[in-house]
Amino acid sequence: MPEIILHQYATSPFSEKIRKIFAHKKISWRSVEQPVIMPKPKLVPLTGGYRRIPVLQIGADAWSDTGIIIRKIDELKPEPTLYPGGLTAAADTMNQWADRRLFWSATPVIFEKLGAAVPKEFIEDRSKMIQGANFGDIARNAPDSRNQLRAFLEILDRQLASTPFLLGGSFSLADAACFHPVWFLRAEPTAFGLAQKFANLMRWFERVDAMGYGDVHPMDPDEALKVAKDSTPATAENVDSRDPNGLEAGTRVSVTPDDYGFDPVTGRVVVSTIHEIAIERDVPELGRIVNHFPKIGFRITSV
Repeated sequence: MPEIILHQYATSPFSEKIRKIFAHKKISWRSVEQPVIMPKPKLVPLTGGYRRIPVLQIGADAWSDTGIIIRKIDELKPEPTLYPGGLTAAADTMNQWADRRLFWSATPVIFEKLGAAVPKEFIEDRSKMIQGANFGDIARNAPDSRNQLRAFLEILDRQLASTPFLLGGSFSLADAACFHPVWFLRAEPTAFGLAQKFANLMRWFERVDAMGYGDVHPMDPDEALKVAKDSTPATAENVDSRDPNGLEAGTRVSVTPDDYGFDPVTGRVVVSTIHEIAIERDVPELGRIVNHFPKIGFRITSV
């Protein structure tokens, strides 16, 4: 097992999803604490401008977005599985639903009460991430979000009435994905109170929460950058000749999230498969870096 480095911060909900997967798979990993807001001078050189958290690093390769991080973790350590009973489609679909629907129904409910206490620098930073919108106005969506959140939580509670985990008798990707928005609610007692009304959900939440984070050891950001500088990307060229858009190795592209945090990362294509795009960059302070992204949730543009 290579040294696994996760760039994260303690209060990051999406990092929490990955931390639970580490716990499930009993993985030893290094934790690099990154700033909650920009600037992130010891992350951006590694990511090429991508500023969202978490980012997985192995040597001079970096995986951005939990969609591709999960695939890499599962490749490195397939067992115990994240897809019990072969329920890959069910787990992946719940993962996307939790990220795009459950999480974003929870966020306005949390910030309805926390908004006044949040530093203006945080509001400004998140507003830049969601270009064209003021994150400070998110609490206005709280009434409708509370209705949706309550309905979503009831759906999960009903599912958990007959099984200890969401897809049956063992932990799966669906549990990691649905856990992190409920965990995020704990940041504000009134918001978490919505979840606490559902007994089955709370029993499941406590069960997953007790899993911990696996074997974790802190790492200084400078040490992580040195690892990248002293390493050579381990990624072999792998471009699907049946790519539906005719993408070829060596093509210069930019890769950008399609929901928020629209910071393009530009480089030469080295991998293009059904689920992954990876690009190589030459970084003055680090040398060659390969950045990996999922196809789902990202836009790829030739430049």
